[in-house]
Parts: sequence; C-alpha cells; structure tokens
Amino acid sequence: MFLLLVNKNNWFRNKTIGFLIATICLHLLGTGCVSKGYSYQGNPLFGWMESSGEVRITDPFPILKRYPSFHATDFEFPVGGKYADGYYLAQKFGSENAKFGGRKHLGEDWNALTGGDSDFAAPVYSFGNGVVSEIADYGGGWGKVVRVVHHQNLANGNFYYLETVYAHLHTIDVEPGQLVKKTEWIGTIGDAGGSYPAHLHFELRSKVGAPLGGGYALTTDGFLPPTRWLMTYGPKEKTFSEETFQWIGEKNGTL
Repeated sequence: MFLLLVNKNNWFRNKTIGFLIATICLHLLGTGCVSKGYSYQGNPLFGWMESSGEVRITDPFPILKRYPSFHATDFEFPVGGKYADGYYLAQKFGSENAKFGGRKHLGEDWNALTGGDSDFAAPVYSFGNGVVSEIADYGGGWGKVVRVVHHQNLANGNFYYLETVYAHLHTIDVEPGQLVKKTEWIGTIGDAGGSYPAHLHFELRSKVGAPLGGGYALTTDGFLPPTRWLMTYGPKEKTFSEETFQWIGEKNGTL
C-alpha cells in the first residue's frame, strides 16, 4: 500500500523520505550520519542546504496541470498566523531606501515585535496553495530562498499565476516540485548568514520565473503589495491594512 502511494504522489514521497531520513539521522548522530549544515526544527521535514551557491529548480507548470484542483483561492500571512500576530512591517512594499539610491522596496520585511533576533528560526508559512519552484542558498544579502508558484482561481472564473519569494531564511524545509498548502511550514526566519537582524523578506510577484533581482528597483513593475493583496484575497474576520502593522513605537511617535 505504501509503495503504491509513493508511486502516485511524488510530493508525498518527498515529504515521507525527508522525514524518514531526518528521523534516522537523529538516531545515528553518533555513528557519522551527519549532513553538512544540518538543522532540525521539529517540523515535518528537516532544514538543509549543502553550501552557499546551491540552487535547485523545477518547472511548476506541469505539476499544477497534473493537479488542476490544487489552486489558490485565498491567502494568509507568511508569519505569525492568519493576522501576522506578534509581527510588524519593518519596511513596506514600495518604500524608497536611500542606501540603494532611492530605489523602491519590492517586497515586505516582517520583524517580530519583540525585536532583535527574537524571531530567529521562527516558522515561515506558505502564502497560499502552490508548488515549490526553487530552493537556493545564494549567500550574500539574499541568503537562503524559497520560491512558490500559485495558480489563483478567482470567483469570476479567471485564473492568474502568482509567485511568492521567501528570503533570508535560516532553514529550508521543502523541496522543488512539492505541493504546499496555504499556511504550511516551508522554512524558518533567518538573517542571511548574519547580514541583517533576523527577519523575513517576502515578495509577491505577477511575473512568474523572473530573475531574482536585488530586492529593490526603480520601478515595482511585476511586483504586488502583499498586505494590500491580502486585504482583497486574505482572511475576512477582521479588517487590516499596512498601517495596522506599524510598530507601536512609530504610532506613538517615539521613534
């Protein structure tokens, strides 16, 4: 029965094999079963990447075609649960950064309200149902990166392809080609090897498969504002906006 299930579902096989390897290694650490850069965070898969510069990519479109009902109909925040509880927007989408010649921020930076590196190794969740298209350790300012492609099904029958990018990760806990559900654990917050205080750099893209780029540009063409997108396609139990996630110090004028 298990072999039959493995042959039918590659993504399930990958998760199962990853979990089994992690379990075996935990039991055999004293006998030399150690993966370079291995870290285990208690989630269903184990964090990995062999070295800076490693990139693994797959074409997500045949996988999405194979599973036509696995589309994204709604989305949630990639940190802190449904409403990003305990997190704030340290740098908004489109904000200009003088360090980069006034170029605009192409994503959102999410930090814990507790400050510093207190959110280091905290979970990062998939923005919506999708397929992991790339995992990489680029080193430098990007660090470890996961990219997920989403096939969004709108109520009017139209479909859109979107891509999300999760950067500066401490661990990567998914594999290319894996189907991930909305809110599924895909990695943990990192600091790009000490380049920054721990936080998640998160991008929402309308141009799937474009070069990773630099996180800033003179124009935001091909990029979407994540929190504003969630105001339309996210959870509806309460209202929110980008201003909702200003740090309390900023609201009180103490910064």
